[in-house]
Amino acid sequence: MRSFVRLLSALVLLLARAEASVAACSDPAAAAAVRGQCDCASAANHGAYVSCVAHATNAAVKAGTLPDDCASTVMNCASNSTCGKPGFVTCCETDARGTTTCNVVNGPGACTAPKGGSACVGTQPSCCDACANGECAGGGTTTSTVASTTSTVATTTSTVGSTSTTLATTTSTVGSTSTTLATTTSTVGSTSTTVATTTSTVGSTSTTLATTTSTVGSTSTTLATTTTTVATTTTTIATTTTTVATTTTTIATTTTTTTSSTTTTVGTCAPIVPSAAIANTYRLNGTTGEKRCVTTSAANRFGTCTTDADCGNTAGGCLQLPWVTADGQVMPFPTGVQTNFTVTPGTFPTCEHSACVPCGNPHASCAGVPGCEVAGNPNGCVPRGTQGCCDQPGFIVPTFFVNILGGLCSRVDQIDCGVGVVNTSNPQTGDNDVFKMADTSDPGPDCIYGTADDPAHKACTATGEGNDLNGKIVRTLGNNSPDANGIQFRLNTPELSTTWTDGQSPPGTCANGSTYDDGELLVSQLVLKAEPTSAGASGAFVDMNGDGCRRAGSGFIAPTNPDTDGPITVPGAPAGPLRPQSYDGTVGAVTGAVSEVFSGPNSPIRDIGFVAITPNMPAVVVPAVACTCTPVAGCPE
Repeated sequence: MRSFVRLLSALVLLLARAEASVAACSDPAAAAAVRGQCDCASAANHGAYVSCVAHATNAAVKAGTLPDDCASTVMNCASNSTCGKPGFVTCCETDARGTTTCNVVNGPGACTAPKGGSACVGTQPSCCDACANGECAGGGTTTSTVASTTSTVATTTSTVGSTSTTLATTTSTVGSTSTTLATTTSTVGSTSTTVATTTSTVGSTSTTLATTTSTVGSTSTTLATTTTTVATTTTTIATTTTTVATTTTTIATTTTTTTSSTTTTVGTCAPIVPSAAIANTYRLNGTTGEKRCVTTSAANRFGTCTTDADCGNTAGGCLQLPWVTADGQVMPFPTGVQTNFTVTPGTFPTCEHSACVPCGNPHASCAGVPGCEVAGNPNGCVPRGTQGCCDQPGFIVPTFFVNILGGLCSRVDQIDCGVGVVNTSNPQTGDNDVFKMADTSDPGPDCIYGTADDPAHKACTATGEGNDLNGKIVRTLGNNSPDANGIQFRLNTPELSTTWTDGQSPPGTCANGSTYDDGELLVSQLVLKAEPTSAGASGAFVDMNGDGCRRAGSGFIAPTNPDTDGPITVPGAPAGPLRPQSYDGTVGAVTGAVSEVFSGPNSPIRDIGFVAITPNMPAVVVPAVACTCTPVAGCPE
């Protein structure tokens, strides 16, 4: 079984919305003993407590001291607890039919009774212990609601008819009676927090190539006029005189004039969208592609396939694009991905145009992961996850289902603006292959190995070098060979990837639009700087500082796989699967990203490598969006 499953099986095995019960466990005492190994009161946060219980559960199952059927019970009890959540309480709610459920809520004031029922604040930290026989174990504050009752006695009128002797008419009326039991209503005050939205707009830039006209000047050639005169000679002999006549010879003057005009036109770059100016805002929409062998395939990795047999008989090895792999886990990626970007034209003949992926305010409220913005961070989100997300993201990924470990939800949120290029030279002269090398060792604040700020080397283990978010990633661009002909895309966008068990989705599913909310179990959270490119992508873990440690985690496939450190290379055209968009705009590009992540304590798999391959429809022009972005250098990347 792959390492990701081994390390996370106890963490999220069969997790859904757990109700407080240990009935499915054949040895409740053993389950309680495992939970007792982790101190609830001193837990740094909820995620750390659940992780501790996960490791204890995994060890107990392996040692044979905990039956397999108790593992999910132990984890349910740990995840549905107040451990690592200061101020939270367990709440036992009994409805009008007598059914009792337990929830972890944000304070006693949030523990309210359902209509016609009752509720009590538990004295135990876990829902598995808090509610017993419909009551709070150990006694707790109880609230009840009784339905309002109104009783009305009908009014009666009796009349005696008239005779010849008239008796007085008598009317008897029984007065109306209304009895109402007092109604009690408890309301917890609402709190509204508004984060100011800041929008920055930078004017568009337009560059026009000048037209050059060269004219060869007129040339005039004149042959010089030549006059030859024979000198006059006079000879006198005695009385005889001889005279020689003077002769004059003139060569006619000839003038020749030649005039020519030459015009030179500068070459133009191919458009991104035919008949549209290069300076524009564009969108790449995700779509489905052909079947390709996944990263973990025993043979024909990234090659075309029709069945798993084409991939070395690896189960699930032949999968239709788009898909993502991390630590060898294969996850189908949603097809509704959108990438919006503005382009500023470059110059001929390189035709490399700069692109900007808009963000808006990078610290606006995160609509996708509101559970990370709870005061005190009780859910254990990564630091960047608590600081907000883009309120006008150009990169959009719908929440998607991860069919492992009983079913998880996963989403990607943009956390800053992105940059990149689009190259439209024809023939193609760009070189946009991306290669990323990673070392788990911490180089210190200056991100340079061998300087005075380097921290002391730690053991090359998941609890040593792998137990932090530090390390170094070096990006190299180009492979000294021109890219394949076509329109090449390369875009780099900072993202926050969150995976969790969703409390609102039915077990084993992830409902459309699901968000990570307060109190739900966070499985992993990673900060990514993926750089999808249509030219070619590679990644590897390498030892850059000579300490013998390059990776302390699962890598690209699994810790025991000899290929897990890479290099893992996803080729471009013609072999593919990556390819450029056609010049005529009829065939879309396929982009891919290969990189590494130092997940630290936020994910039990620690240092991982991921591969993402996403086909796109041809680019289209969309309404203009002003965008400017100045990347800030960081470490590890």
